[in-house]
Order: sequence, then structure tokens, then C-alpha cells
Amino acid sequence: MEIKTIFLILFIVVSVLHLVSLFAKQGGLFKAITKSLLMPLLFGVYFFGVQNMFWPIALAIIFGWAGDVFLLKIESLVRFRCGLASFLLGHLAYILALISFAQPFNTNALAVSFAVAVAFGITMYKFVHPNREMKIPVIIYETVITAMAVLAFQVFLNKGSPLGAFVFGGSILFLVSDSILARFTFGKKPKYGDFWVMATYIPAQLCIVLGFCGL
Repeated sequence: MEIKTIFLILFIVVSVLHLVSLFAKQGGLFKAITKSLLMPLLFGVYFFGVQNMFWPIALAIIFGWAGDVFLLKIESLVRFRCGLASFLLGHLAYILALISFAQPFNTNALAVSFAVAVAFGITMYKFVHPNREMKIPVIIYETVITAMAVLAFQVFLNKGSPLGAFVFGGSILFLVSDSILARFTFGKKPKYGDFWVMATYIPAQLCIVLGFCGL
């Protein structure tokens, strides 16, 4: 069995255990441990899944791990800001990677994607409804994640499946996950809010990494 496959199996097992603990609303320490293990295991999938490691992807995974750790105590404003900054840097790293695969750009699709991204950004801003102190950071963050989705769509048009399809699917899942997280951070937290955030975040990261591994 390949080392990449071993790490992938471990990642899936830990992911399932983490999601079950979230759904059952039990195991505070267990949830923290499993969440902290997700990105290191995914890093193993990537490291052993490619011949030449692409540093932007590696950095994106590392920043994702930092964001996971900071958001273990999301009720802390300082930790929330640090987590937001970590994920922002992770998305920027993914953008650097996507640019390399998105060219040459399909200008017609780019124009349509930009219009959709603007409409989505405005809708999500109203949906999230951040407080005055966090308005600018939220706008910056939304701009970055929508830019990532636009570039991922360009990669899909250029590369097709599996790389493009997985990367684009992962970027869409990231939009969903981050929108849910932001919504219950600034508004009323739904009963299974944490579960749905992670249920979309985990496959988002996995899809992007598997895409860049070429499956």
C-alpha cells in the first residue's frame, strides 16, 4: 500500500470521528485533537502524492492547520482574527497555485465569473452581516475566497477532470463552509453549525489537495 493511501485513509478516519463528535456534541478534548490532526494528515497525502512538491499548496495546508488550531476557541475575538488571517493566507497561497494552472485565461468565462462573484459577495455580506469592527476584514476575506473560486473555474476550463473538477469543487465547498462559519459567528449559532462548517470544510481541503495530486 502506498504511503499516500495510508495517510488518506487516516485522514478519512479522523475526519469521520471528528464529524461524529460534532454531531453528537460530545468530546471537547477529542474534538480538539481530531481537528488538530486533519491538516497534518492531509499534508502527508500531498507530500507523498506528488513527485515535486509545489510550495504554495504546502503553505496553504500549513496555514489551514494554523486556522483550525486558532478557531478551537472561536469565542475569543483575538483567536478568531488570527484564524481568519491564517485562512486568508492559506487562500492566497491557493490562489498563487491556481494562477499557474489557470492560464491562458478564458476571457468570456472570466467576465461572467466576475459578475457572478460580485453578486455572490454582496449577497454573502448581507447574509453574514458582520459587526462594524469586522466589516473591512470580512469584505477582504470574501474578495479573496471568491477570487479563488473564479480562478478554480478557469483551471477547470483549462484542465478538465480530475484536477480542474476537484479544485473547482473544493473552492465552492470553501465558499459554503466559510459563509456558514461567518454567519453563526456574527449571528445566532444554529444547532449543528459546527458540524456543517466542518462537513463542508474537510472535503473542500481534500478535493483541492487531491486535485493538485492529480489523484
